[in-house]
Amino acid sequence: MKNNFKLTNIEMIFVVVMLLVSIIGGILIFSVSTSKQNLVNFKGDVDNLVKAAKNSYVSFSKSNKSDYIVTSSDGTTKGMCITINGLKANDFLTEEYKDWDGYIVIEETSDEKFHYGIWMTNQKYVINGYDSSQLNDLELDSGITKYDNETFSTKVRQEFTGISGKNGGTGNIDGSSLKRYETKCINEKIE
Repeated sequence: MKNNFKLTNIEMIFVVVMLLVSIIGGILIFSVSTSKQNLVNFKGDVDNLVKAAKNSYVSFSKSNKSDYIVTSSDGTTKGMCITINGLKANDFLTEEYKDWDGYIVIEETSDEKFHYGIWMTNQKYVINGYDSSQLNDLELDSGITKYDNETFSTKVRQEFTGISGKNGGTGNIDGSSLKRYETKCINEKIE
């Protein structure tokens, strides 16, 4: 008995459409999961950079390099700013962050609480003025934006602004009631 299996034109179109839908769906799922993983990786790298900045603050405060930790213009906090290049130059990073730009502001309040302000980009994503305590809650278009040729390190050559003072250091920075520090951000090797 011979089996003649033939598809009609409508059945053939249906099979082709189903294949195309399956392929497009697979591509979309892969793309969305890759984007989510890239965002998770970015936040993990930012967390590593904040940890390195914390270590630099402790190290500088316990050494003769404490001149880089200064009092805010209103006298209520102490702060230090360090760029990613400054972390590299002072041996606080073991990983390479060659495409990254930005800085972290470490602030110590009078009651010895710390805030870590983040301004940085990996040339794909950007965090522009959020406290590190918010990092896990930041999402794309909600605290993290796509890169649009932003630069950060050049903005802090003579002075920098901290993050404490705005919602207790827990909100996005809009410029009101922020602490100013009249010294440059560390961007080179400190001898």
